[in-house]
Amino acid sequence: MFLNEKIFSKEAKINTDTTPTATAANVRIRVRHLNAYFGQMQVLHDINLDIMSQRVTAIIGPSGCGKTTFIRCLNRMHEVAASARVEGSVLLDEEEMYRKSADLIELRRKVGMVFQRPNPFPTLSVYDNVASGLKLAGIRNKQFLDEVVEKSLQKAALWKEVEHKLHHSGMSLSGGQQQ
Repeated sequence: MFLNEKIFSKEAKINTDTTPTATAANVRIRVRHLNAYFGQMQVLHDINLDIMSQRVTAIIGPSGCGKTTFIRCLNRMHEVAASARVEGSVLLDEEEMYRKSADLIELRRKVGMVFQRPNPFPTLSVYDNVASGLKLAGIRNKQFLDEVVEKSLQKAALWKEVEHKLHHSGMSLSGGQQQ
């Protein structure tokens, strides 16, 4: 299966040969007949893919083949771009993500995205960049936030490098550290 046979080369082929049989119980995201456009230009053509729960799914291919557009469609970031639109169906836990009543904030809490370039909040400290999701969710317990920030930075193998920079701007870190 090709994400876009008109644009993608064979390197962009999605290998589903080893994917376990998809059932409603183990499919987390179900994509059906997904088409994405920028204005009149169609960039994704009839994508059908089941993304399994508790599995790692990699979307790989050459530069410019539509990988990022596809991932942006999964958390509804694609439609934020001017003249962008999507056709088809994307189900998260068997619930249509493109319904008008979808809560985009809740959706993006479940379907995150790591951008190619680092995007720290420039006015926030390293600490506040790490804790921002929890703070947006209403968590204010400083001890809990401190523990989560430290554990998160340890898991990212950054704690020893940045523990003395927690109150500096997130932009003060190197590009790799920001990512």
